[in-house]
Amino acid sequence: MSQDSERFQVSDPDVFSRGSLKLSYDLLRHTNPALALQVRNIVSGEALPKDDATDENLNSDHFRVTLDSFQVRAVVEGLMQYNQDELLAKKQPGLAVMAKALMEDWIVLARKMISELPDSQKP
Repeated sequence: MSQDSERFQVSDPDVFSRGSLKLSYDLLRHTNPALALQVRNIVSGEALPKDDATDENLNSDHFRVTLDSFQVRAVVEGLMQYNQDELLAKKQPGLAVMAKALMEDWIVLARKMISELPDSQKP
């Protein structure tokens, strides 16, 4: 286990819970199955170490997202489209609210990625 993976906060922009990644996968899989599979593959990797080593609840697992900026952008766009479609159809307003919160988490990650670019590459 690398020293970098040991130092993380649940609030880090690139750290997502198992549930957030699974919901991202579920919402993206019909419109962008390849991207959804890449999101799901993150959960197949090793979870970040937990503070309480005896906690075996898989729902408390967190993972570092290592997608590139184009993939993160596609996730945000997919979730935006999902939100728009759900709000127009008014099928599942509760799920649309969750998708919006999830989209905001991905936007925070996108902003972090942009802030880390060299000045010559920033938009």
